[in-house]
Amino acid sequence: SGDVRFVALTSSLANAQDLADWLGVGEAGLFNFKSSVRPVPLEVHISGHAGKHYCPRMAAMNKPTYRAIVQHAPDKPTLVFVSSRRQTRLTALDLISFCSADERAGQ
Repeated sequence: SGDVRFVALTSSLANAQDLADWLGVGEAGLFNFKSSVRPVPLEVHISGHAGKHYCPRMAAMNKPTYRAIVQHAPDKPTLVFVSSRRQTRLTALDLISFCSADERAGQ
């Protein structure tokens, strides 16, 4: 048959139904663990940045991302999602640079 089967897994998703609708998954095909059953609470913070061109927009997001980490999770592990391996490296280098320039004790 020409059917396509999706298996979509994620650690947590606030809009699982929206994603299921986009993928064309019926109600019977969606199983979503609610945040309340997680052994460790999860906080989600989303920030958008305007810009037409990919590279300058991604670079412009790094300082606000660093500020958000300091504000919301200064002493906790944090995940930052980017779109490629190359962008992961560039973002990590910027975040390290911002952290080393920050004069907060114990970083």
